[in-house]
Order: sequence, then structure tokens, then C-alpha cells
Amino acid sequence: MIENRTALTVRLLSREVHPRLAGWDRVVTRVLAAGPVPGFADLLSRHVGERLELAVRGELLADARPGDTIRLRARVTGPGQVVAESGPEPGDSAVEPG
Repeated sequence: MIENRTALTVRLLSREVHPRLAGWDRVVTRVLAAGPVPGFADLLSRHVGERLELAVRGELLADARPGDTIRLRARVTGPGQVVAESGPEPGDSAVEPG
């Protein structure tokens, strides 16, 4: 897998504890906007307007609920596997109430 990152703005549709990653949640989202991160391949912008499932560290989501908007940076780690950055820089991750 090539090094990749995409800046995403998503609407949270559902959230549950990730079945394989302790401390992570599996979220289903609708991609509202996406853009490249300088220095990395952008593999996720093609999903704007679509549903996307990804793994996000639970503490980064705080009290996020369905309908909230989330900004984050994520990468494709394998076929059908998308993971948000686990330690984002300030300003690279935020939850806004819906």
C-alpha cells in the first residue's frame, strides 16, 4: 500500500465499538468533502457523496452522535480498510454538533 492521506469532512451516520481494535470505533459516514494532504497520495476524494466506513480512535470522537460533522485525516490501509489518524495535529481533527 502506498503512503496516503486525505483530509475528510464527513457526516456521522452510525458509531459502534470496533470489533478488532481496542479503543477504536467503527463509524459509518457520508463524505461531504475531501481533499489531498500535501506530500501524500489522495485515495479517498472519489468517495465524496458516498457512504464510507472507517476506524477512528474513540477519544477523538468524544461525544459525537449521528448527524454531527467530523473533520479528520484518514488513510487507506488495505482493501476496504480506512483508518483515521490516531494522533492528529491540532486543527486536523474536530467534531461539530449536527
